Amino acid sequence: MMILALAAEVSALRDRLDTHERLADGNQLPATPSVEAYAPTEAVEAARASARRSLIDRITRVLLETESRQRPGVTPPDEPQDGVD
Repeated sequence: MMILALAAEVSALRDRLDTHERLADGNQLPATPSVEAYAPTEAVEAARASARRSLIDRITRVLLETESRQRPGVTPPDEPQDGVD
């Protein structure tokens, strides 16, 4: 689906932006070599994974809600527990 392909690109751009911001916070020039060499910590990887999961959850929830309105018998997903839309 085109929506999921676009979501993958958004996720990659978020990770890249996060790398730039972390390099700048560490007083490093966020140039291409620095960005390419950046190795995120486990905590950074966990935060990025959580953000990706939230993005996927939001997208799939909307897709399933749309599907449930169009096809009887398809149950819409529950609202997220953390209240993030």
